[in-house]
Amino acid sequence: MVDQFTNTFLGFERDCKRGVFGRVKHYYGVFEAQNRGSLHLHMVIWIEGALSPKLIQERAMADESFKHQLFLWLESVIKHELPSDTSPLASESKARQKQCLLGRPPHPDHPDFPSIWPQFLREVLDASGHVHKHNDTCFKKTPFSMLSLEPNDRDRLCRFNYPSPLVPESSMNDNGKISLKRIDENVVGYNPTISSSFQCNTDVKFVGSGPFAMALAIYMSHYAAKSTLDSALIMSALAAAMKSLQSNNTTLHSPAVSEDEERCRKLLLKTLNQINGRRELSGQQVACALLGISNHVTDAQFAVFYWSKLLTWTSPTIFPPYQPKLKPDEIFVGQATRFLI
Repeated sequence: MVDQFTNTFLGFERDCKRGVFGRVKHYYGVFEAQNRGSLHLHMVIWIEGALSPKLIQERAMADESFKHQLFLWLESVIKHELPSDTSPLASESKARQKQCLLGRPPHPDHPDFPSIWPQFLREVLDASGHVHKHNDTCFKKTPFSMLSLEPNDRDRLCRFNYPSPLVPESSMNDNGKISLKRIDENVVGYNPTISSSFQCNTDVKFVGSGPFAMALAIYMSHYAAKSTLDSALIMSALAAAMKSLQSNNTTLHSPAVSEDEERCRKLLLKTLNQINGRRELSGQQVACALLGISNHVTDAQFAVFYWSKLLTWTSPTIFPPYQPKLKPDEIFVGQATRFLI
């Protein structure tokens, strides 16, 4: 499914190299497992020929025609309103909800496609949660004492910022922040082509300038650098700690081991048991690990960055190169300098 999205909908394998967002230069996506174990994708897309957020702001401020065209393009690929002249999906119709999410979308060659597609899109948006409704996840970081507020007051505590303020027309403020046209305060940003084709929940945002863009960049970087807690990593860390306790040729059961060291050993073992006992893996995560499927997708090649080498290069006196402590019989002529990575 991800390959279909990048190759067809982003246009990487199409002859014209155009997708639903235009020509895409690069993409980088990270898979994340929800609390229930299901996998979903966070992806950043770079548009071919796009200006930097700063240049977009400067040109939009100086050229009204450019700003108008920019707003038209953004409003065509990111929607914040439900299709007009459509009816909501009946919440009690479970069979229809499953059909919207698991059935085939209308074929474009169907003679009535222009009339049936908007209603199909509306039902997909309703069934896939594109119309935000508060749940426990919205307030999981809210202090318990504030959960008894009135509904209107609780709206301001939603960590997803819904309901969002209505925006009659797209605009840009002095800081370069773009507020896209929003007719419905609870509709999550979506692309009609992607949502109707994949029939799942999506959230499309434009990364521009201003505090919101900076917060969004940090949010995306968090997911790009997010690592899972691996049992092998835990065991290696504990093994190193245990080895330190066993220094000076003593054993764990030797009288030379102090009471404090024994307590530390037990604490580490209990910590490991607690971590592994509380950790749950879904079938999707296990399958990906067994099949060797990567936890990210990208078309670009990234250079490996070694932080310790940079520190040594910038200030070798403060951060000298790592020199392994070898025994006298292990030292040999011509030993190369090593870095601790």
